[in-house]
Amino acid sequence: MDIQNRLLEQLKAKLPHDTSLGRLLMDDLDLSRDSAYRRARGETALKPEEIQLLCSKYDLSIDKIIGVSGQSVTFQYNPIQRSEFSFENYLNGIMEGYKRMAAQRTSELFMSYLDLVIFQLLNSPALIRFKLMYFAKCYLKIPKLDNEKYYKGWKGDISDEALQQMLQFYIRIKSTEVVGFDAGKGLVREIVSFYELGYFASKEDALYLLDEAEKVILHIQAQAEIGRKFIIGQPVITDEGSFKLYLHQTYIQDNTIIAETNAYRMLYITHNMMNYLYTIDQDYVNKSFAVFQSMLKSCICISAENPRQRNSYFESLTQFINRARFR
Repeated sequence: MDIQNRLLEQLKAKLPHDTSLGRLLMDDLDLSRDSAYRRARGETALKPEEIQLLCSKYDLSIDKIIGVSGQSVTFQYNPIQRSEFSFENYLNGIMEGYKRMAAQRTSELFMSYLDLVIFQLLNSPALIRFKLMYFAKCYLKIPKLDNEKYYKGWKGDISDEALQQMLQFYIRIKSTEVVGFDAGKGLVREIVSFYELGYFASKEDALYLLDEAEKVILHIQAQAEIGRKFIIGQPVITDEGSFKLYLHQTYIQDNTIIAETNAYRMLYITHNMMNYLYTIDQDYVNKSFAVFQSMLKSCICISAENPRQRNSYFESLTQFINRARFR
């Protein structure tokens, strides 16, 4: 809370004589009275975008407030406690990120990923649920999942409504995405590994997920062919050019998402397998964005053009899935 205390002290020095700190936070951050005064008392932490907004409006130095050199960057993350873990709480943390981007009127997403990210998998709730179970069972070692096996129809405590909300957000936002040549194969390897560990209720359940993976991959190909995003089984309602897909011909090191908003850019990077870090440090984000733009120059655009390279990429993925079926 030291950062927040330093910020609030500087704000107090700029307050009009007839305005309280709580009132200022209510008006400037569009908060309820209770939320504003809890922040003013230091009981609730200010969000990074709230700090950014206040610093910008009142001409405060974010570097001075944070108390760091130009070589340091402040990130926010989604803490996961093994003893209190639930799929619902984990997804709520991700939903907060979606809401944050929506509130800032995100106009475009820029993404590079070494394997398929949650956005694309939202077209298959079964794959999202599998990924979360794999993460919780194999990496977090959640005790309540020790004897749990995946089966077709397994939902955990993950609501269809939450997944649909996230999918709707992704579909309506223009995106430029860069995939590594092996993107998609990691998911298939996870399904195979899960099966070999005996974590499926039956072989048919594993084969069902491989079918779902192929369906999602073919759907990404269909979107790339027309350069527009849409939901599986629904009509195309997005604008032309809403989906730009580039193929990186070597290896992408991590999953990075940059959101372009009406006020600033946000950056998310994955860590600890399926968790994420988030920052609005504009110097860091803008330099990352410059690297992303530079990377595009060495990639092949496979959306609405270069059909030979596009078909070769997706065919390699479907062949990989076919080989997995006969393991």
